[in-house]
This record gives sequence, C-alpha cells and structure tokens, in this order.
Amino acid sequence: MKIVAGSAKGFPLLVPKGEVRPTQDRVREALFNILAPLLPGARVLDLFCGTGSVGLESLSRGAAYACLVDASAAACRTARQNLERTKLSRAVIVQADCLSFTRRASEQFDFIFADPPYCKAPGDRDMIAELLTGRVAELLLPGGYFIAEAQLGYGVGDRHSRDFPGWRIVDERNYGKNTLLFYQPAP
Repeated sequence: MKIVAGSAKGFPLLVPKGEVRPTQDRVREALFNILAPLLPGARVLDLFCGTGSVGLESLSRGAAYACLVDASAAACRTARQNLERTKLSRAVIVQADCLSFTRRASEQFDFIFADPPYCKAPGDRDMIAELLTGRVAELLLPGGYFIAEAQLGYGVGDRHSRDFPGWRIVDERNYGKNTLLFYQPAP
C-alpha cells in the first residue's frame, strides 16, 4: 500500500493488522484520476479513514486541507504516523465515531469520502445510508461531492437501495466487487 501520485508518490503506508480494510491502490488511483481537475485547493473529509490513505493521497495531489476521522484509536495512530512519515501537512486527524462527527461538525468540504465497513448480508448496518439521510449534505460546499465506497450486494451496494431523497448519483464506477458512488445534493 502506497501513495499513488503527487508530491508523496510511491511513499509506503503503514497498515494496522486486522484493524482496517484500506481502499486498494488501483481504486484510489482511479478515484483521484476522476477528481484530478477539481482537487487542487480542495478541502477533503475522509470518514472511516483507516490508514489515512484517501486523505493523504488528496494532500499529495494538491488538496489544501484534509480532515481524517475514524473511531479506532489504532487507525488514528496509524494515520498520524503516515501523515508524519509522508511529511504532508494541512491535515487534522480526529478520533470519533464518524456518524456522530457529521452530526456536530461545522466545517464544509469539497469532497467527503466514506468507506465504512461493508454491508455483506441482509440486516447489516448501512452507514452510508445513515450518512446520506443525516446532515452530511450540510457539510458539502457548493458543487461538492459525497463519494461512497461500497461492496456490490447489500445496502447501497444493491442497485435498488442507493437512491436517497435530496441526493442524485452523478457517477458510478465498479472495480471488481467494489463500487464508488458519486453523490451530489439534488438541485
């Protein structure tokens, strides 16, 4: 696992054992190739940050600021170590439940990325749905994107369960069993 491009390109990232499921390098590379023209100067919120790979990749590629949030102390420790080792700056790491964080946050962002634990069976908690039915739209700057990574199958990974009032899907990319859903608030 490494930073794919930008000022910290090729930098290896630490990954806590058994604690996280990092976004694969090829998925991150595809994501940031899509966002490339919009990223310089952007403000990024990386929810369920794990290693911090998405937030750090955004900084490496020119984002102005990244807020990395995870409930796990081990994940936050690893993200902090990765931030220090890459010598990237302009970031803050917050240990908090991501859903609670979005309920109380007042900052706004150009991009909000959420990669929570996947729904893998009926009845699994769908945290992406909880975010999209919460106040996350209030945290987006005008023209901003909420980007969800899900596993195809259940929750928002089910083609019949990804539409939410007040949101529209503007892009969808599939990478094996994983999908990236690009949402914007509906006009």
